[in-house]
Amino acid sequence: MSLITKETFHFLNQIKLNNNKPWFEKNRPRYEKARAEYLGFVTKLIIGIRKIEPIPEKEPVKYIQRIYRDIRFSKDKTPYKSHFSSIIERGPENRKCPLYIHIQPGRSMMGGGIWDPPAETLKMVRQEIDYNNARLKKIINGRVFLNYFGKISGAKLTRPPKGYEADNPSIELLKFKQLYVERSFDDELVMSNQLIPEILKSYKAALPFFTFFDAAMVE
Repeated sequence: MSLITKETFHFLNQIKLNNNKPWFEKNRPRYEKARAEYLGFVTKLIIGIRKIEPIPEKEPVKYIQRIYRDIRFSKDKTPYKSHFSSIIERGPENRKCPLYIHIQPGRSMMGGGIWDPPAETLKMVRQEIDYNNARLKKIINGRVFLNYFGKISGAKLTRPPKGYEADNPSIELLKFKQLYVERSFDDELVMSNQLIPEILKSYKAALPFFTFFDAAMVE
């Protein structure tokens, strides 16, 4: 049985076209129904994740990000998101790379890794890449990683970062300012009973990548 239904996707499409408070308040019951559906999905997903790796005890509802957009510093003043999403911390302190879930018509995905780290953290990450480049390359060139993710994603510098030469064997990896993996899911899969199994398989495939950078960010 599908946990994310056509009704939820229809609501998310509609809010994208009618992104204003009067419409939202008029359709709040539809939002509450869609949110409850997403909560059921997150609840089952967390049960599956805990069979793979212990994560912090936290009520599933606390993993649901607010639908209200922070518009204080944005040129886009539309008040609502047109997706549901969650950041699932893996914890404890020595596990730094979280899992991100995004459900949106045509743009659903899972991912995780390092997103816009502080300068000092990025310095530690680059040091780990430089020292243990053979291990990282083995992970990202492995069949499982390539099958699920294809490559590392994230913004990169155009030139070598300070302190590293252009002929460093890991220079392309060292240029990353963000390092994360992502896998997209089409709408048909999202609205099927295979979504959670596919996310869990992707999670397992991402764990060696996560743990490599977990170690890099532990002080």
